[in-house]
Amino acid sequence: GTLSKYSERILELMADAAINPLLTEEEFNKEKDKLLEGLKADKKSIDAISNRVGSALSYGAKHPYGEYVTEETVNNVTFNDAVAFYETYFNPNNAYLVVIGDVDIKQIKKQVKKYFGDWKKSVEVSTSIVDVNPNVQYTQINFVDLPNASQSSISIKNSVDLKMGDEDYHASLIANDILGSSFSGYLFQNLREDKGYTYGAGSSLRANRYGAGNFSAGAKVRNMVTDSAVVETMKEINRIRTETVDPQVLKDAKAKYVGNFIMGLESPQTVAGYALNIKLNNLPIDFYTTYLQKINAVTTDDVKRIANKYFKSENARIVIVGKGSDALENLEKTGIPIKYFDHYANEVSKPEFTKPIPAGVTAQTVIDSYLTAIGGKDKVAAVNSILTTAAVTIEGAPFKPVAVMKNMAPNKMSVEMSIEGMGTIMKQAFNGETGYIEQQGQKQPMPESMIESQKKSSLFDELTFSDKAISLESLSSIDGKDVYKIKVDNAGEVSYRFYSAADGLLVR
Repeated sequence: GTLSKYSERILELMADAAINPLLTEEEFNKEKDKLLEGLKADKKSIDAISNRVGSALSYGAKHPYGEYVTEETVNNVTFNDAVAFYETYFNPNNAYLVVIGDVDIKQIKKQVKKYFGDWKKSVEVSTSIVDVNPNVQYTQINFVDLPNASQSSISIKNSVDLKMGDEDYHASLIANDILGSSFSGYLFQNLREDKGYTYGAGSSLRANRYGAGNFSAGAKVRNMVTDSAVVETMKEINRIRTETVDPQVLKDAKAKYVGNFIMGLESPQTVAGYALNIKLNNLPIDFYTTYLQKINAVTTDDVKRIANKYFKSENARIVIVGKGSDALENLEKTGIPIKYFDHYANEVSKPEFTKPIPAGVTAQTVIDSYLTAIGGKDKVAAVNSILTTAAVTIEGAPFKPVAVMKNMAPNKMSVEMSIEGMGTIMKQAFNGETGYIEQQGQKQPMPESMIESQKKSSLFDELTFSDKAISLESLSSIDGKDVYKIKVDNAGEVSYRFYSAADGLLVR
């Protein structure tokens, strides 16, 4: 977007960028490094894993909508590959230039010809797209174990062949809105308002010009209610397929779409999108002039028909990413068949969450093994102070704070967090009796509960575990390594520690 008086200059700059891009190996390497950093951050992201696995299973890993990026595939791409891709595909063969605004058509055409006229078409490139994976023959759970997940991502999916030009399109918008694209939708009202399982729940029904549309419904919920959330989501999908929608609910859904459509006409970007949609989707030229008429014509019978045609609860993939040790036992009780997949959509056997504890292993032997592994109980007891520095990663933040932690026997401590160029952003200290917390220049006394907890601490808590109630909970695995899970109950303050079964060291 730009002011009309600058439109010619903007066209000139756009043409120069399109025809004469500054493609340098230095910029290529920068973008490559950024992409690799993003992939590292995504390794434990429940959203990234869910999107990758869900798309690969729904469309097929070789379909453009289902393929995914890995460190290996990124490293396989060279600068010359990027340049060759530009030269082959970035051309005016199938390009659209949409101009919206207070402009003179003849003048704009003249300017476009002036600045884009030298952009020559390249050889036509034929492309073929593999077919979308067929919907599953029976409803099934596709489970991905993420041991560090605090919640589960649930996505109930099926493919649909729906295009914007189809007669069903406008009714599909309304049907999906009633089910789950708004705060008043069936899913939100059930999972959020009634059950309190989640902050939000919803659905989407997407048309696609290549016939690769999809329906999806779900939410992110606490691990322990994953099974209940699946059952309730399926219940609401079946409800809209079997019950006639309340006429007032239908009326409200239409009113919302009418309002949003009228408001959208005030945005040049939205109008430009409408114009492009007509071209890309081979829509009739009056598609948007008859839009509201077709929205208002949707009936309660249409909603039920659309729901039965496109919300395939009998052929649904229920893609779940979550902590299997918390969620799977109850999911198995739903009776829905479960298949297991890794983080890249490869089918695997059921994860082994707990293993038999070897004879003779107790909570105390695990603690003793740890103390031996770090140097021996006597040497550990002789340590008077510990200095720890840590680089802190905050997801989505453009900076990485550095934390410096100091601990002195028996229970004194200080923590200082700083950011380069910004200085100290947080301080915390305890002198054995009192303490304080300082943030953004504001200093406050340490809360009494925190003081009492700090008084009970030591340089190595394991040295004092004999004074606390400790128990060996299980032998499980973290990141493929066997670990012992120890429960520590310190006068009602319960915490858990995980020690490597192989070398005794503290893992988490």
